[in-house]
Amino acid sequence: FKIPAPYTSQECAKCDYTHPSNRKSQDLFVCGSCGNTDNADNNASLVIKNRAINLILDTGTVLSEKGVLVAKSDSGCGGKRKTSRAKSSASSRQRSVKKEKLVA
Repeated sequence: FKIPAPYTSQECAKCDYTHPSNRKSQDLFVCGSCGNTDNADNNASLVIKNRAINLILDTGTVLSEKGVLVAKSDSGCGGKRKTSRAKSSASSRQRSVKKEKLVA
């Protein structure tokens, strides 16, 4: 996945509040909004995980020409395929139509 890295060290993994003062030191992260306290690297890894999950669940996600899952706006000319989630729902509709034809 291609996950945007900017501000991952300043964003809270619990509430998404982003501010430079959240990063108290190289090792310590303390959220100025919700009070979440964590190791700074651990918090940043959770932020990246959350961003990846949101990217996968986003219906505007496409595969780039290199096969990387990206937001539609980041893919330049547009992706070649929809995400597998979008493909799955289309194939589910096709199965439903086939079942209806068999029943009728």
